[in-house]
Amino acid sequence: MLLFFRSLLVLLLVTIVLIFPVDVRAQDFKNDYQVEYFLDVTDQNISSKVKFSIQITHLRSDLYVKEFSLSFPKTFSIRDVRAYDDSGQISPNVVNTNEFTSITLSFTNPDVGKNSINNFYLEFLQDNLFKVNGNVWEVILPLIENRENTNYKLIVNLPQNSDKKISIAKPKPSTIRGNQIIWENPPSKTVYAVFGDSQYYETELTYNLKNTKVVPVYTDIALPPDSLYQKVYVNSLSVKPQKTYIDRDGNFLARYALNPKEAKTVVFEGIIETFARPREELISIVAQVNDSQEEYLLSESKYWNLSETDRKTYADKLNSVDDIYYFVSKALTYDYQKIKTENERLGASRVLKKPTNAVCMEFTDLFIALARAKGIRAREIEGYGFSQDPQIRPLSLLSDILHSWPEYYDSVKKVWIPVDPTWENTSGIDYFSSLDLNHIAFAIHGEDPEYPLPAGSYKVEDSRDVSIRASLIKPKEKVSLKTSELNIPKTIEDNQILSAKITVTNDGTVFAWNTTISVKSNDLKIASPSQSILSLAPMESKELVFQFSPRAKGKKASSFIEVFINNRSSKKIQFTIIPYYYSLALKIGYVSIITSSFFILVKLLLKRVFPRIRLPNGKM
Repeated sequence: MLLFFRSLLVLLLVTIVLIFPVDVRAQDFKNDYQVEYFLDVTDQNISSKVKFSIQITHLRSDLYVKEFSLSFPKTFSIRDVRAYDDSGQISPNVVNTNEFTSITLSFTNPDVGKNSINNFYLEFLQDNLFKVNGNVWEVILPLIENRENTNYKLIVNLPQNSDKKISIAKPKPSTIRGNQIIWENPPSKTVYAVFGDSQYYETELTYNLKNTKVVPVYTDIALPPDSLYQKVYVNSLSVKPQKTYIDRDGNFLARYALNPKEAKTVVFEGIIETFARPREELISIVAQVNDSQEEYLLSESKYWNLSETDRKTYADKLNSVDDIYYFVSKALTYDYQKIKTENERLGASRVLKKPTNAVCMEFTDLFIALARAKGIRAREIEGYGFSQDPQIRPLSLLSDILHSWPEYYDSVKKVWIPVDPTWENTSGIDYFSSLDLNHIAFAIHGEDPEYPLPAGSYKVEDSRDVSIRASLIKPKEKVSLKTSELNIPKTIEDNQILSAKITVTNDGTVFAWNTTISVKSNDLKIASPSQSILSLAPMESKELVFQFSPRAKGKKASSFIEVFINNRSSKKIQFTIIPYYYSLALKIGYVSIITSSFFILVKLLLKRVFPRIRLPNGKM
């Protein structure tokens, strides 16, 4: 456990008065704690009224507790301290040092004897425990470290007029009653909680592109992708790309052409919304896409490989994804010095030989390699970890304070599950049962561990290319899908089978998922009249082909064909159906006219070339 977290833990110091000189053990006393937080929110500042109720039961008759002390880190900003015992209000002895605030309580008239019970009650105000982070509240609550022979109850009371609900809790609460959340004997040393279902981040990413070659090239950059746990709102892209598209892994790529020796700077501006739970509207789509990814999501590749010895020594002894996660988070040690150096990526097999030289990449690579070895689909996410303390939640990739973490595919729930063994190792907080709202994906690596490069990797010298700021403002979403004109003729013969192409373009600010394009006409038989586009990124275009033929035969009719986007009319095209023999007769007429004209023309030419010669007797 980090020194920082050791300082966060409330230190319990018990001073006892001995009636006889005996050895004192934890079994000599039973200490029961109830710690209750009452939150008050004003102008996005959260203050907490904290109540400690401490019950001490003597299990021996030859000693009793006279004094009781609690020590808090100086950063806790404790004020307005009040204390009571069973006889009434008492005067706490508060001592401030450079590191701690210590509060010592003395019983006025304690009960003595075996099974006697004495109570302390401590109240104070604390301003900086619950953090306002954009749209959510976040808190790390320290628990008393030594809880042997102890009951511990933690209660958080939200303001009565608050609409915030707990979305992430580590460990899981025992009870939630309205605005009250209760933990009974939490097993961990800290409680981490987030209130609010989603978080908004104002995002600006800079991509410095340069073609060093003497021939033209094109390059693809990775923009933040839409996924199960984040939604991307594109406000602007400073340079229009040739095209955008989504690759097999789900990356949002923009393509740019660069002339020889040309440089371009592309700036992405937008909002990224992160979610505590998978987006329901994407679960079925992800399941469809994942079926085509299975082969490469289970294969070995650079950095995600194990030697035969590694398999026998480690992988064969791990039976589940839980085993893999906790093995990785405990087997490796985070190296804070490595990020200050060249930071060579070791990969799974090498880091097993150097377990103390790991940063987030090694934790991620080892998890992926072990998971794939056990037949569990896994991949890497590179992005941004919104961290207010790099000692607790470090950002290991110096290309621009980036972070990486793994995801594994739950084949029962049919969703990707993100986990973070790095931050579990450095913070002691559970990042297996749930993640948090502070992980922002820039690139997804399932097929290739190094491509595409995430934002923050397109640097010029020491440029700062990633700007992320938590926001309270809910972004406005623009949904705009457009279809091109249907390239069908104005007149259609009743025996024709025609093909028509429709280009669908996303001119909106958000991804379009599971879009249905349908074509309807009462007078046409249409093969596959309804087609789906699983995903369409902002600025992306896709082409669909429809085949159709007239229903009625032998009669002329005026009709129309209508194009629908998600059952909403987009375009209507008028046309005329004619019997094929109309066209045949017309063609025959054209041929007759052309043939007659040809013979007349030939005859006239012959007359000019061979004129009639009249003889003297008038005969020709």
